[in-house]
Amino acid sequence: MGQMNSRFLLLTGVGGALLAWGAWHIYSGWGLVTIDAENAPIEQVLGEIRRQGGVEIVSDLPPDTKVSLRVRRMPAVEALDITAVRTGANWRLAYLGAPDAAAIEAALSGFGAGRETAGWTSYQAGGFSLVEPESGQAMDLREMQWTPSGSGKLSSLLQEGAEKTGVFFAAPASWQPEVPEVSPGTVRSVATSLFRQAGGVSREVFLLRGSGERTGGDREQGQRGRGAWIGAAPRQEAGGRGGGGWMRNPERLAERVEAQIALLPTAEQAKAREDFQTMRDFWQSVRDLPEEERRDKAREFFNRPEVQERMEDRRLAREAKMTPEQRIDRSKRYWERKSEGRRESR
Repeated sequence: MGQMNSRFLLLTGVGGALLAWGAWHIYSGWGLVTIDAENAPIEQVLGEIRRQGGVEIVSDLPPDTKVSLRVRRMPAVEALDITAVRTGANWRLAYLGAPDAAAIEAALSGFGAGRETAGWTSYQAGGFSLVEPESGQAMDLREMQWTPSGSGKLSSLLQEGAEKTGVFFAAPASWQPEVPEVSPGTVRSVATSLFRQAGGVSREVFLLRGSGERTGGDREQGQRGRGAWIGAAPRQEAGGRGGGGWMRNPERLAERVEAQIALLPTAEQAKAREDFQTMRDFWQSVRDLPEEERRDKAREFFNRPEVQERMEDRRLAREAKMTPEQRIDRSKRYWERKSEGRRESR
């Protein structure tokens, strides 16, 4: 009897260990994506990213768009980024808020159908991700830290949030409630709390938008779409000359970069801060120069060997996400532009 009990306890222990191992294996892979698709319909691929990654994605790409994607245990945002590169599209992390869920559903339906979303305002800032890991992997800004400045109108807080995080926000233009102070936290938690304090509801969604030119890969994250994504962007006074808007609000920009740097591996953070400070110092030094002189200074700056090396690293990281056909097409177009430039200079 004692021997049978020992054997039972041993088997129970082994079974428990196997169960725990299985549970850990499933948990450790939660949100990771494995896909093997060859020339598959875009919705099939996005459906797998949604299901395995636990994310919501809304796309306006034509249903007959085809994409090839082979990835194993990859973060959902990286799988989405590769999909965007291979379809010539742009993507953004977005938070939509409204007095009721039906309004959000209507806005997303309009976006997915490629229609303009009337009556909504979008809040966004250039340079979705101003910091990039050395690996070239897309950054997931959902866990980025955001500290709202205090209470105020919802529209002001959303614009502030866009500038401090690089995330896309949208809300009905007529919805302008006063919002009490919201505690700092992750982008996800602050956005949810902000819309809830405004007396409404919100939705976290990744928006995938076609650029209008199916050229494939010749784009930057979240930057080259045509017009507004959902709703019209609010008018802003231009701040500072040159620098592509870098100096519109230096304090918010610095906060945004620091929060994005915190998402990088520890070993990469010091170099990222140094690179940002170099770029920031340069744009500050030329912002008040005449246009032609500023352009000459910029050309000189971007031709520096260390800057060229960083740009080449980023270019190669993006090209690694393209299909072989896209790389060939990009090279062909590059040499065509070079040849055209030589002919014009003669």
